Amino acid sequence: MTSLVFNTPWLRVRSLPELSPSLLLRRQRQSSSSFHCSSRRSFAAVACSSGDSVRVRFAPSPTGNLHVGGARTALFNYLFARSKGGKFVLRIEDTDLERSTRESEAAVLQDLSWLGLDWDEGPGVGGDFGPYRQSERNALYKQYAEKLLESGQVYRCFCSSEELVKMKEIAKLKQLPPVYTGKWATASDAEVEQELEKGTPFTYRFRVPKEGYLKINDLIRGEVSWNLDTLGDFVVMRSNGQPVYNFCVTVDDATMAISHVIRAEEHLPNTLRQALIYKALEFPMPQFAHVSLILAPDRSKLSKRHGATSVGQYREMGFLPQGMVNYLALLGWGDGTENEFFTLEQLVEKFSIERVNKSGAIFDSTKLRWMNGLHLKALPSEKLTKLVGEQWKSAGILTESEGSFVDEAVELLKDGIDVVTDSDKVLLNLLSYPLHATLASSEAKPAVEDKLNEVAASLIAAYDSGEIPSALAEGQSGWQKWVKAFGKSLKRKGKSLFMPLRVLLTGKLHGPEMATSIVLIHKAGSPGIVAPQAGFVSMEERFKILKEVDWEALNKGESVPLESTATAST
Repeated sequence: MTSLVFNTPWLRVRSLPELSPSLLLRRQRQSSSSFHCSSRRSFAAVACSSGDSVRVRFAPSPTGNLHVGGARTALFNYLFARSKGGKFVLRIEDTDLERSTRESEAAVLQDLSWLGLDWDEGPGVGGDFGPYRQSERNALYKQYAEKLLESGQVYRCFCSSEELVKMKEIAKLKQLPPVYTGKWATASDAEVEQELEKGTPFTYRFRVPKEGYLKINDLIRGEVSWNLDTLGDFVVMRSNGQPVYNFCVTVDDATMAISHVIRAEEHLPNTLRQALIYKALEFPMPQFAHVSLILAPDRSKLSKRHGATSVGQYREMGFLPQGMVNYLALLGWGDGTENEFFTLEQLVEKFSIERVNKSGAIFDSTKLRWMNGLHLKALPSEKLTKLVGEQWKSAGILTESEGSFVDEAVELLKDGIDVVTDSDKVLLNLLSYPLHATLASSEAKPAVEDKLNEVAASLIAAYDSGEIPSALAEGQSGWQKWVKAFGKSLKRKGKSLFMPLRVLLTGKLHGPEMATSIVLIHKAGSPGIVAPQAGFVSMEERFKILKEVDWEALNKGESVPLESTATAST
């Protein structure tokens, strides 16, 4: 319920009937009689009903990239429309001609499409309520501005910029709100004509009632009210003939039959001006829902200084649209259970505007990564392999994006991947051989002291004899059979066997499952798999490095010189 009450609060409130979009269109065709604020009457406007007539809109300004806050607003609108069987409208608010660009608009549309938020009406789709760019609707704004002028609900204001600045300064000295004093509100026709004849620039100002208040029942924030005496007569058309934001939005939402306005809480103060315009033009009021801001971890407004803030940045960083959508939905909403994993289809099924929290939501990039990892691992194996394989090829690590090596490497390394681009690091780590750095670390000391040099000598002998190359050529079964025999010859098993083998063959103390890792390293040495620039250390090169280790110096605790080649680390 949205109520506009003028002056005496004890008088009877008259309610306007709820209007369907078709009735709205009929009303728009009717001429309007003059509007007067009577001190003996009260008015209320009832918001449009929900149900089959649900129509929501997302209205970005194409002046930059799609911010994650805007993406969440778009998502909530989309989920509300889909959950109610309604329409999701996309409208481009490009009246800021200096900053708006078609390039930015295209980027916003691309990001929305990438997220899977397909719109029912708007650019590229069309619809019965277009055009869907504000820059193409100027004739409509001027038509309604003239209608308000004829009815006396707006008037021409010829105040110069200097006069307006002086009014604000005087108001500040008197500790009054910086509102327009109404100099031209009571001007005679003759005074107006005189300025028109001189060609004095003018704006259109809306006559705001001097007393009364606006009260809305926000679907998220509950009851919100404003006193009208804090507003002052505001501009609806600038002196250059361009309409101001609040006038455009009201005309657009009304003529597009928008039933619910779901937007960021920073637009909450605009509701007062918009409600007055709705009333003056006899438009039915939509229901409002103002979503809280997305905050940084320090609870300030999320901005570029906190890192990536646009959807496009996260897309380029390798995030999945499924992960982004799931995470954005949880910023201020939940289904009332402990469950946090949702597909877009499940969100449509579960979403309720009543469960949107009015307090600010903290953007946690660590949790976003975790959420993305859940969706990445939930992908069908062939899709995950294709994504990662293409990433490895585009990053210049592999020469091909598919094949048995890619299949096996993805299966081995997928648990270490939360974002597709993480796959570069885990594969490069597998292909690297930082043996000297590992041996010099304090963490490796127990392994070194456990006669690692003797294991190394036996390992080198097995490689030189052809045992290890033959075993690896047979794949995992051959390798495991050889390891078992090798351990038996050294009278080692379990950790005392596998830790030395991991250090000596991978150059690391930790890593994914060793048998598969060793077989993959062997396979990576085949021609045409790893790109030359990837810094891969083949099995043959690993044993060359292994033979050069000064075990005597290492056992004495002396520093071990790092090799100058890429064999030490990538």
